[in-house]
Amino acid sequence: MQPNRLEKVWKQVKPEILKRWNKLTSEDLETTQGQHGLVVEAIRQTYFEGRSHLSLEADIRDWLNERVTYYEKLS
Repeated sequence: MQPNRLEKVWKQVKPEILKRWNKLTSEDLETTQGQHGLVVEAIRQTYFEGRSHLSLEADIRDWLNERVTYYEKLS
């Protein structure tokens, strides 16, 4: 995913992230400023600490890409 794609639809995707990964707080996500890599890392650290990074990050990235694509089509 191109880095700025998530930033462009951040306001729409952020509530969905908080709903899906409800251990995250708004403050956790504010520090990411919608930057894709930082969002993935925040989710991974909160939910998957100590587990294999690659497959988990791929799952998170796929979900984010799906949501970003959805909101891009609405724009």
